[in-house]
Amino acid sequence: EYDGSRADFVAVLRLQLMGGVLGREHLKRGERKSSSFWSNLWPGRLDVKGIEQMPFVDRQECLKELWLSEVLSEWEISWKSERATELCYAGVPVMLRGKVWGMSIGNDLQIDPSMYSELVQLARDRRAQCDGDDIYAEKNRLLAKTVEHLHIDVPRTMPHLEVLQDQQPVKISENVGKVLEAFLMLRPDIGYSQGMLFLSSMLLLYMDPEDAFVAFTNLLDKSRLLDFYRNSADKVELYMNAFVQLISEKLPKLQGHFVKLGVEPSMFLLNWLMSAYCRVLPLDLASRVWDLFVSQGDTTLFGVALAILESLEEELLTLDFDSCLRTLSQLRKRTMDQDALIRGIRKIGLSEKSIDDALRKCSRK
Repeated sequence: EYDGSRADFVAVLRLQLMGGVLGREHLKRGERKSSSFWSNLWPGRLDVKGIEQMPFVDRQECLKELWLSEVLSEWEISWKSERATELCYAGVPVMLRGKVWGMSIGNDLQIDPSMYSELVQLARDRRAQCDGDDIYAEKNRLLAKTVEHLHIDVPRTMPHLEVLQDQQPVKISENVGKVLEAFLMLRPDIGYSQGMLFLSSMLLLYMDPEDAFVAFTNLLDKSRLLDFYRNSADKVELYMNAFVQLISEKLPKLQGHFVKLGVEPSMFLLNWLMSAYCRVLPLDLASRVWDLFVSQGDTTLFGVALAILESLEEELLTLDFDSCLRTLSQLRKRTMDQDALIRGIRKIGLSEKSIDDALRKCSRK
């Protein structure tokens, strides 16, 4: 069951998907601050700790004001500032996530959003041209089979969206398939991996299909996730070994317990990373993780893993092999303090250099 703040998140997100606006009249909560509080709010007065104390809807309104006035108004100047980083940790408000995520990911590939509909149509045309014995027809049959598998995967890989499936004018699942079909046309060299469904569905929660396609393609192009989706076994093994190195440095006691039990990162970390936490964390918390992921890159994905392990360390140290894996595979069923986990990520302080150093050490072994 959802607690109050999570129920509010779901209600606000539903309004967002239906083209609505954030308003207190849509949400049942207790006493609210007066409107003069917001009109008298001065940019920069509130830090993350202060924002954390607010009820969900007040927090959303406050963050919206701060993001609009302090970051989005002068994006090129403000985006890499300490204040923007602080606001990323405080969270991007639901109604601005699509815009902020899109601008954070950028469009280095210079993809025209109009390409999306053209590529979707091209995928349909090619699937209709499967007759014949030539190489072209064989490639089209392979494409048709891949798309068929893709659409079979969609409903069973999106359990994190169950709270949103009613009241939606357009099912997200319909657009997830189209975004990935377009991607297959643009990047046949990469192909399809089931984990991609989670990334595209998360983007589609906050963006229209054209923008989600642009963001998805650019995000993958500069992400280490590409190694996982390409099934690069040697590279994936290297990442797993590097993560062992990171746990040994950050959480040596827990790593010793894992070694004793025979628990290896691949038994839980692959599932976490390949879905970028969409599959394993509650949707509202996964969205907060993505606020950091799109702004700080892959470092966040490994930092989140360490923060989760640190938050569960005391419990994990008391568990046997089966119980450890059960705990690490059922995070969505747990009540997790969002702000505490985000603070944990910041405390871990994982850097790109830390990951690169761990990879170099493991590659020499």
